[in-house]
Amino acid sequence: MMDDDERFSLEDFPCPAGFRVRSLHLEPHDAMDWQADWAEALVVVEQGEMEIECASGVRARFDAGAVLTFDGLSLRRLHNCGETRVVVTLLSRQITP
Repeated sequence: MMDDDERFSLEDFPCPAGFRVRSLHLEPHDAMDWQADWAEALVVVEQGEMEIECASGVRARFDAGAVLTFDGLSLRRLHNCGETRVVVTLLSRQITP
């Protein structure tokens, strides 16, 4: 098991060409509707506890340090059910016109 100093993070990740890194912030008890451009992203929960809600209503929680992808999930929204801010970092391919 990793401690906080060994946890994987994208916050200071040197973004390679053709990709982009962005952060989402959810204040306590806030929610954010799912966005299609998150579908293929590598997702890291940097801080707090994020809950994802699927279209079926099923929910799952992920603590800081969790690494996941939303690809193949029918997501409805992200939730912060805790008392501290949730910070999530996403690494995705840059879409070129």
